[in-house]
Amino acid sequence: MAKKYAKPSGKKSPSPQTALLRGGLLILGLFLLVWGVGTLLKGNGASEEAEARNTAPVVGSYAPDFTASTLDGKQVHLKDTRGKPLVLNFWATWCPPCRAEMPLLQQYFDKHRRDYQMLAVNNAEPPAQVQSFIQQQKFTFTVVLDPQQSIVRKYRIQGFPTTFFIDAQGVIRFMHVGMLDEPTLQAGLRSIGVTP
Repeated sequence: MAKKYAKPSGKKSPSPQTALLRGGLLILGLFLLVWGVGTLLKGNGASEEAEARNTAPVVGSYAPDFTASTLDGKQVHLKDTRGKPLVLNFWATWCPPCRAEMPLLQQYFDKHRRDYQMLAVNNAEPPAQVQSFIQQQKFTFTVVLDPQQSIVRKYRIQGFPTTFFIDAQGVIRFMHVGMLDEPTLQAGLRSIGVTP
């Protein structure tokens, strides 16, 4: 009498290692799903680092907001400058290129003061020293102080001078590291809608 054998189904039962691997992948997938949903609920999926990158002062991004004091103690909020183009210059009295470009900045500011605003952010120098320099040179644009270098850090300044050209909506349209010459200043002004 012939023995009857069960016909193989073609499916093998998983080995213990395969079953363990599948279980681990399932748990990892569930963890990533829960973590991803939690991150989205917390901050639209953006980490603080990514958020910082999104607000980095680069051409096409909004200029990071700040509050600073002028030489006469008034508070200036960058967001309050919106509605009119702005030239934002970072400088120091000890910086020869800064000193060299300032008469050109003043000349264009005098000529176009109705067309744009200008803020010159001083890098952590004593107010009396800054005031003396500004008065001697007869500069009339607004100077603000950055005693703790918080604005310098926010704008990631790598060298002085550095100048940002910001349009009326608060978007950076042009930036230049180093001393401005006249063609570069004119290009920056054109980028924010000012005809030099």
